Amino acid sequence: MAEEINENWKYILINGKSKTIEVKVKPSDFKKGRLINLSDIRPFNKKDSEGKDIDPTAELANNEKRTFYKEFFQKPFKNLVFLSGAGSSMDVGGKSMYQLWDIAERKFHFEEKDKAIVKSDFKDFSSAINFDYESKNLESLLSHIEGVIKFSGDSKIKLKDGEQNLLEIKKVIFKTIKDECTIPKPPNDAFPHKVLLEKVLQRKQTSPRVKIFTLNYDLLFEDSATAVNAIVIDGFSYTFPRTFSGRYFDYDIVQREGSKLKEEDNFVQRVFHLHKLHGSINWERNKNAGTVEIKENSEEPLMVYPREAKYEDSYEQPFFEMMARFQRNLRLNDDTLLVCLGYSFNDKHINAAIEEAFNQNPGFRLAVIDPFFDNPNGSKLLQELKSKALETERIIMVSETFTDFASHFPEIQTYNDVKQVTLNIKND
Repeated sequence: MAEEINENWKYILINGKSKTIEVKVKPSDFKKGRLINLSDIRPFNKKDSEGKDIDPTAELANNEKRTFYKEFFQKPFKNLVFLSGAGSSMDVGGKSMYQLWDIAERKFHFEEKDKAIVKSDFKDFSSAINFDYESKNLESLLSHIEGVIKFSGDSKIKLKDGEQNLLEIKKVIFKTIKDECTIPKPPNDAFPHKVLLEKVLQRKQTSPRVKIFTLNYDLLFEDSATAVNAIVIDGFSYTFPRTFSGRYFDYDIVQREGSKLKEEDNFVQRVFHLHKLHGSINWERNKNAGTVEIKENSEEPLMVYPREAKYEDSYEQPFFEMMARFQRNLRLNDDTLLVCLGYSFNDKHINAAIEEAFNQNPGFRLAVIDPFFDNPNGSKLLQELKSKALETERIIMVSETFTDFASHFPEIQTYNDVKQVTLNIKND
């Protein structure tokens, strides 16, 4: 009886009033975001070849869900835009903010006492700056540290083991984030970024280029481009050192030789735009030249770190340019689909752009791919989107991991009768 009490109905797909799939489950029926068991499905009226009722199973629920969203994504949306959040990297070794907290805490524990705080003093440190240790929120901690420094005008604090420097603590946390976001390229058979990219780049080359906006610092989309022999337009020059300028997003790659008409643009296949809204582990600001450059193994990567000041950072270049491009693409009133992959809807400036597009652009549609979208503890906007998705078909919400979504995303057969043009340009 106790087990029955813990069961709840959860949506695994929503796309309007009459297009929903719900499952009756316990928390243990999900494993790493995947539905592995259930006790019921609604609506459900499956029968076998003899007309007898079939028992609902997780496999049937997943198949129904995937059949529906495959059909949805086979529609020829003119403007296809992706927004990739932390959840898309977690499938291949990325860390959540809660995991980063634990890693940072362990790092302090194993450092020498005169260089950093030991774990036994982490609670004392939080108490000393009036921070809620139990929240284990690294973003809030960084914001709080900066607030204490700004308010007191002093970066030194006293703890029972001696004096500590808040600026040094912040530096160690930043380095921890940078190190943990340096994710090695996974094998091809376990690489959802590569699997998805290979499919979406099958669009007609005369269609607008696929736009990928990511909030992650890692190089997984760059690695996936190399794996599928694609060309990335990322706002950086193809000269060395590679320097940033927003004008590069306005350029495209065409093949002149072999065109039927010399005046006709023959767009090269397998080209996409990549916008890194929060920076990258291989970006670095050249203070002497006043430029932003691609630099491997950067010691001071240009990244918008998770703290309240990140909203101020986003108004600096190149972040302002990236954000402006994001808003511009969502405002295109001509059949635009934004697909959110593993995004928690906790960034205010990103949320504002999405809300504006939904409210002001009748040609805008939104897809939310998140195994935990039907979570009462989710962000406020995520809850609002769920309510809207139950009213309008302009929003589709799917409970799916990024790996499974990439695997089941439909093939787009548009190049069968088109001669492939392949260029090898190194994506540094």
